[in-house]
Amino acid sequence: MQYIKLFDKCLQMSALGITIKYMSAKKNLRIIAIIIIACVAVFVTLVISHLTIFKKESAVSWREDFASVYKAEESVLPVGWKLRKKPLTKPAVFSVKKRSRPDETFLHMEADKASASLITKVNGVNLKKTPLLRWRWRATTLPEGADGRIKAKDDQAIGIYVGAGSALNNKSVSYRWDTETPRGAEGNCAYNLGRTKVKWYTLRSKNDTRDDQWFIEERNVAEDFKEAWGFYPQIIYLSVSCNSQYTNSSAVADLGWIEFFSRNSE
Repeated sequence: MQYIKLFDKCLQMSALGITIKYMSAKKNLRIIAIIIIACVAVFVTLVISHLTIFKKESAVSWREDFASVYKAEESVLPVGWKLRKKPLTKPAVFSVKKRSRPDETFLHMEADKASASLITKVNGVNLKKTPLLRWRWRATTLPEGADGRIKAKDDQAIGIYVGAGSALNNKSVSYRWDTETPRGAEGNCAYNLGRTKVKWYTLRSKNDTRDDQWFIEERNVAEDFKEAWGFYPQIIYLSVSCNSQYTNSSAVADLGWIEFFSRNSE
């Protein structure tokens, strides 16, 4: 908008040249042409400069928009992702869906007294260079009475995990859409006989579930991981979970896209 205003002022200056009474018409036209050319040059330079700065401020190292898919049993899953089930537990259902525009897809998940995760290895990401995680999500049905602070009610409609390690020694940070857990809460938990440790953050809760609204979140996952576990992981994975087995209820959520990026100031 500021560029348009500047361009308008330049044109006004050009129009003023026409009112000069003591110059020949030919000279007036030359002056007007010079002013217009100068204004256009300034306008183009500013736009290019703005686009260059924006590009530097948003350097994306990895992004998933769920455009590439494959068939897995009854579901359509994103390429490079695998379903991870919990033993003796009904699995949640994940599937890539299309939005109103045919070129826009999202990951849909449902859990009916169930639990599961989708997991992928994140290649080419150096958290020291691109420490920020950004994503678009929504939750339309929350597991009734769920509370991440209570082990027996530890269900979330959607949780996003960034982790590192093996099955015997795994550490991660998690960003959750909870039910009763208040937004801004955080804590620690462990699974798999203590071999999987999680530092979790509640970013959304039941007060944010209205009118199927989408939200865009952003976290410095590198600093969150360093604060939680004392180091920056070199090889990381990303997983998305949907759980309702503890509360014996239902959960429905969507993930529009997710990316790792950095800003020029980082």
